[in-house]
Amino acid sequence: MFVLMSLIVWFYYIQSLRNLKNMDLGWSPNLKELPDLTNATNLEDLNLNSCESLVEIPSSFSHLHKLKNLWMSYCINLQVIPAHMNLVSLERVTMTGCSRFRKIPVISTHINYLDIAHNTEFEVVHASIALWCRLHYLNMSYNENFMGLTHLPMSLTQLILRYSDIERIPDCIKALHQLFSLDLTGCRRLASLPELPGSLLDLEAEDCESLETVFSPLHTPRALLNFTNCFKLGGQARRAIIRRRSEIIGKALLPGREVPAEFDHRAKGNSLTIILNGYRPSYDFIQYLVCVVISPNQEITKISDSSTLLCHTNGYIFPSYEEVYIGAVSKCRKEHLFIFRSGYYLNVDPSGASREIVFEFSSKSQDFDIIECGVKIWTAQSIERGYLVFEDDNEIKHDDHTNRVRGHYKASNVDYKSVSRKRPRKTDLKLEIPRRRF
Repeated sequence: MFVLMSLIVWFYYIQSLRNLKNMDLGWSPNLKELPDLTNATNLEDLNLNSCESLVEIPSSFSHLHKLKNLWMSYCINLQVIPAHMNLVSLERVTMTGCSRFRKIPVISTHINYLDIAHNTEFEVVHASIALWCRLHYLNMSYNENFMGLTHLPMSLTQLILRYSDIERIPDCIKALHQLFSLDLTGCRRLASLPELPGSLLDLEAEDCESLETVFSPLHTPRALLNFTNCFKLGGQARRAIIRRRSEIIGKALLPGREVPAEFDHRAKGNSLTIILNGYRPSYDFIQYLVCVVISPNQEITKISDSSTLLCHTNGYIFPSYEEVYIGAVSKCRKEHLFIFRSGYYLNVDPSGASREIVFEFSSKSQDFDIIECGVKIWTAQSIERGYLVFEDDNEIKHDDHTNRVRGHYKASNVDYKSVSRKRPRKTDLKLEIPRRRF
């Protein structure tokens, strides 16, 4: 009878395993080994988070062909994972804080989400990762001993390497045509950036204190480029950032104390007026590139996580208000340049009375001040080509440590005159621009 009862219990145990879809063993600090899961063939979700005494994943895992999500974060003593299980349904693996691994274990080449952050011993990414053709999200941040990558899968859309000791980004990244987010925040040993894919929407390079060069020209027209506190950026890098071909959503934030010479119309303070000198453009929509020098208000930025620039445009253009998101200006340790592209429809005045465009900039939350501002208007040639055209300035010499430009500078000879108004000062600064027809 005892044997019969044991068989019945075993039968129901096996049946329950086969029907099991979710297993939560998380936060079991005394769990040292897992049960035999050979018959859990329908298991889809397994939570092992913070099983601090767990040392090994059993070979029975190779039978979990329907497993989709595997959470193993902060299994601080986990050392052994069977190789080449290649679980065909596995999509998401989190191994944050699994500090005993020196390289990524090959659990499956089918996963699309891998988080292996906060791993103090992690050093190596095997070249075979390039074959993980479904991997979209890869997070290897806060890995102090991680030195670099050599290969990446073409399917990546997000790559996070925050606060790692990575020294270079592999050249193959330019071929990742689905990549839209690259986070290099705090990579203090990174000295240069290779060519980046045009699909990029967000580049975070804040506090990359060794970064000096970037690939030129930059083919990232839609990206927000965040170079906050990258004080070693040289003249070549600044030129590439300022002159990249950007679309309306493309923006850039980088250290700088004055508006670069590429901007034809420059003024001290937060206001700039461009006088059209009796000339009316032949098109109804005006496009321009804007640069403002911002200085964080230390008293207010302490409580601000994000900052927004207010742009008021009036005059020859229909009155317009625009809010442009900048980011965390509170993290800027010195003055920075914020560059973005915009445009408005012209307000055609038959009488010819309105012949000026007025730009006024301010902080929505008063968490930063506008030190200088500048505008470069698209010419007919730029509109025809589809990107902003700059004059030939081969004679310009850039200072590697600031955004100052020395030597002869040829400004774009547009038929405009710019006037600056710095409030509360009443004196106007006038900048005369030589004439040139569109």
